[in-house]
Amino acid sequence: MFGFNIKVAISFIMESRVTLKQLAAELGLSVQAVSLAIRGQRGVSDATRERVRKHAESRGYQPDAGLRALADYRTKGMKAATRWNQVALLHNWYKEGAFLEDHFYTSWFKHLSEVAAERGIQIEQHWLGADGERMHTVLRLLQNRGITGVFLAPPALTPNPPAIQIPHKNFQVVTFGPEHLYPDFHTVQFDFYENLRLAWRVLTERGFKRIGLVYAKHQGWRTGDAWRAAFHVEKLRSGCTPGQRMPLEIDIAKGQDTVNLYRNWFREGKYDAVISSIRYITDWHDPREPLPEIAQFDVRAPEEQGIDLNLPQMAKTAMELLYMEMQRSLITEQALPFRVHIPGNWVNANRT
Repeated sequence: MFGFNIKVAISFIMESRVTLKQLAAELGLSVQAVSLAIRGQRGVSDATRERVRKHAESRGYQPDAGLRALADYRTKGMKAATRWNQVALLHNWYKEGAFLEDHFYTSWFKHLSEVAAERGIQIEQHWLGADGERMHTVLRLLQNRGITGVFLAPPALTPNPPAIQIPHKNFQVVTFGPEHLYPDFHTVQFDFYENLRLAWRVLTERGFKRIGLVYAKHQGWRTGDAWRAAFHVEKLRSGCTPGQRMPLEIDIAKGQDTVNLYRNWFREGKYDAVISSIRYITDWHDPREPLPEIAQFDVRAPEEQGIDLNLPQMAKTAMELLYMEMQRSLITEQALPFRVHIPGNWVNANRT
């Protein structure tokens, strides 16, 4: 079939694009005069402005957005964000400081702060109140200080937490999901679907035949049920019928008898391996029965195996995306939001 040479395509575009310099030469005017005329600025007569406009239209001229923004800053006195060295991290957990009481999110924030520091950026934490009661106060503070870059922290570890509402007009925003909670903002989150498929693949390659899945209900909501979806796909491919070996969803908020719930589920499925997002699952296991192979969704200790979520890459991507959005906001408003899924890596346990 036909080949495609990106260098040739770019070269063609650059050569075929009409520039201000070309228009100026064709009209016998200076580049500055043509620029002022096209942007409707003072310094040229109405007749010249109309002449330039008609000629530019006939030549199919399209202004370069970046150069136009720079020119506007110089001629109209427009300003970039006054605080490029500071961004805000907003959260609405149940109390101020609760976000960093969780071990995982302490590590998560550490990586994000380190990546920001490499760019000379400091991340400020701001609590919006559990019900958003401090929202207007915080946003007004950020605006007064010229801070427009915002990270929205992952939602609290509670069922169906409320979304944080941020105005598009005044801030550039990157969220950390779930995607259905923030459909209008850029989102960076872990690739939950492919992470489960990776864990399944490793376990099956090691000879395990009866693989189960255990997770907390609020975690299922946060992932958009991606774990469950991927598990069902792999389960059916392995020869199971739709109703066989159903995943176990634990509703911790309801105070279920998790130990017996897990043990009954395990006996019924006769599992030889379990993929789990619950760290203390081995504490629930009946010591009279053989312990299955455990694959964790978030490996934190040398003796654990499973998925390393790749926090450094998440932090780097989120920082780059926010910085890009802050720069792009100088030229144009956000169009479609980006959805970035960070792939994880399988790590083996160090059992020596």
